[in-house]
Amino acid sequence: MKIGSVSLPNIPPNRSWILPLVSLAAWWAMLTALLICWVAQGRPILDTYHHYMTVYIVYLSNIAATNLQPIFICGSAIMGIFYVWAVIEDYYLRTPEKNYLPATFHWFVTALHALAIAMAIIASLCILMVSCLKDNWQYSREHSVFVVLFVIFVFCYLVAHSLVFILYYRHYKIKYFLNAAIVKLVWMFVAIVFVVCYGAFMGKGNSDGNHSIWWGFSAIMEWTLVYFYGTMMFLISWDLRRKNYGDFVSYYINKEDSQNQPSDSPDAYTHDNDYHVDAVSKPETQGWNNTNPFEMSNNSQQDYQLSSAEHSSRAFV
Repeated sequence: MKIGSVSLPNIPPNRSWILPLVSLAAWWAMLTALLICWVAQGRPILDTYHHYMTVYIVYLSNIAATNLQPIFICGSAIMGIFYVWAVIEDYYLRTPEKNYLPATFHWFVTALHALAIAMAIIASLCILMVSCLKDNWQYSREHSVFVVLFVIFVFCYLVAHSLVFILYYRHYKIKYFLNAAIVKLVWMFVAIVFVVCYGAFMGKGNSDGNHSIWWGFSAIMEWTLVYFYGTMMFLISWDLRRKNYGDFVSYYINKEDSQNQPSDSPDAYTHDNDYHVDAVSKPETQGWNNTNPFEMSNNSQQDYQLSSAEHSSRAFV
């Protein structure tokens, strides 16, 4: 896979949905390993100012600041690499060169994809810096700054990607785009609730003193939040599954080929792995400079509506 001067290893398009799941596995495995190691060590008091916190749990950053830091660094790095790779793949499979998923149709949509990729890259770098800078007196401020930046850029990625899907829905009338955008917005709302609770519990603990049990509650909320972050990878994985876009994609990609080739031709597109198709891009990209991406396409419904005969004649996996 190559976009401009950036090259990534090739992966079959019908296997691209695995990328975010690898990111999820690395992230959850890292978190679980840190918890297991802390419990196996006898649940030591790592924050001497809040020594009653161990009645519940300690902060992730406290555990990661010990000799277990390499686990935190490796898990964050692997998570970030596959997260960014999956986000790039989501755009790449929509380019006119691939046409595996419903293709980009306007320069503004492409720009939003680029913005989402940039936000994902910066967020991944921020969490990597969080893992490298121990949360102790030497790097406490820097550690906190990168945590805040990580949260901000993840939210920026989700906003950009949700807007992209809303524009896709207005253009293609494919219901999945709207549903996926709504799910992402709901995910952001739940995450904001967790963040607010985390901050409120920490503020309550700060007002009650170092021995307040609210520090423990804030630590519980922190672990809830970091595990919940991993569920975002399920959303990205689902976006990369072509079957979610229905028979519209099968018809859209094969529209010209079906007119020029008999259905039993050995060159006809019949399998997901044969994705070197050039039928979609030409009619769509011709009007890039003369269309408004926020305007609903008048012809989209009839252009991509399948007849019952076409539904039965095309297999879609």
